[in-house]
Amino acid sequence: AKRIAIPSGWSLFRGSGGLVVLHPKGWQVQDRGNGSFIAYRAGAGGGATAVVLVEPIPKIEGRSAAVVEAIGRIYPELFPGAGVEDIRNISKEPDVATGAMAYSAGGNAFRGQAMCFRHGQHGVLYAMASTKATWPEDSRVMTRILQNFFYSSPASAAEGGTEAKLPRMVPWRDPLENAFTCPVPSGWNVEGGLRRFSTLDVRPELLVTSPDGKILIRIGDAFIPPMILPSQLLQSYGVYEGRWYSTDGINRQFVMRYLPGTEFLRVGEVNNLQARSFPELSQHEQLRAQQAGIVSRVDTGELTFDARTEEGARKGYAFVQTNMVPTPGMPGGYWNVLRFHGYLSTPESEPLARALLYKMVAEYQVDPNWTAQQLRLIGQTSQIMSQTSNQISDMIAQSFKERSEAQERMFGKTTRAIRGEVLLRDPDTGERFEVGAGSNYYWRVQGEERFVGSDSPDSPSLPGHWLQKMLPAE
Repeated sequence: AKRIAIPSGWSLFRGSGGLVVLHPKGWQVQDRGNGSFIAYRAGAGGGATAVVLVEPIPKIEGRSAAVVEAIGRIYPELFPGAGVEDIRNISKEPDVATGAMAYSAGGNAFRGQAMCFRHGQHGVLYAMASTKATWPEDSRVMTRILQNFFYSSPASAAEGGTEAKLPRMVPWRDPLENAFTCPVPSGWNVEGGLRRFSTLDVRPELLVTSPDGKILIRIGDAFIPPMILPSQLLQSYGVYEGRWYSTDGINRQFVMRYLPGTEFLRVGEVNNLQARSFPELSQHEQLRAQQAGIVSRVDTGELTFDARTEEGARKGYAFVQTNMVPTPGMPGGYWNVLRFHGYLSTPESEPLARALLYKMVAEYQVDPNWTAQQLRLIGQTSQIMSQTSNQISDMIAQSFKERSEAQERMFGKTTRAIRGEVLLRDPDTGERFEVGAGSNYYWRVQGEERFVGSDSPDSPSLPGHWLQKMLPAE
């Protein structure tokens, strides 16, 4: 579910295809269809003094930089004669380019920014502009609009689901950790909460059922674990697809190949199954991750179907968004289900089910206090894991050093035996010397690197010299 909080002084716009746009009060939002919209602030003369554009592009022939450079020609009604400078490619795959634009309209000079995100032949163009005088403040507001718009349950708005009369809605708070709140119909059966499997693995879910059993609505599914892609490395440890994998015995991942979008939903015996993908939603999420420095693949889709249950005929809907992050520099990676929600209802109750799902997803909110606490837990866990890793690393390094020294001693002893030499140590100076073998005892002539060997433990006689008895060094 999309987790949002409406800031003070802001409003929420709901458009077709599940489009949801947060914007300051006094701004207008124009739904252009197919995921595209314009948010703008009208000036005294009627013209816009600030404008935000989001435009999914079904097919891009060239590079994203070319789209950014041509924004004034593509959208002359919004950015007339716009000149674009400082065009930069910030990513090759996906292909992402940005540029600064300037133009004049209605007697005012405007400045702005444009960015095009392209993956394959599909892409999305993002642009924002305002008068030069108001740009410093407007740019922060418009960036916030771009960061917080989203698409939720596309079928609900597009098919008129919001026209159904809703029952009285009451706030429901997660009873397990106070992690989130969500409006639910008064008097309906509500189950769920945040399921915590480890510090890092938390899975919210919410199940709402009507008193007559005709409608079941789901947001999230705690049964869905985080996944890891099969790889030769895992196979070398005996971990194959369909098994669990863990590096610490706490955080577990299920080994499974990536199932993008609707392929993840394995619907059983159903009729009239229809699947639909939403590449513009996927590209929007990929761009958000790209801005955070994460390369990922996102796939978004929905399924509608008819089912036959013990209670009778049912209409079904499911929305799913999957996310896969490859491991940098090596095969394999990780993936999870970012969003999963839907409903099952009797045919006559489907309009109400759609409308309820739409409202619940749009107004689902994560508690900020829980978020702060979770970030602290993650930070503490990361610190502990880092300290443990350092300790293990030190132990490995020390063990390697000791093995190396032992091997070196063994190798040196073997080599000297082959050469017919022994290693001796001067007890006064600590110096070591390799001398010819053949004697049981050795003495060093003081001040010289000259040695005298003997089979007797008594010091040999060498007139005019003092002899220091040497000790074996191995």
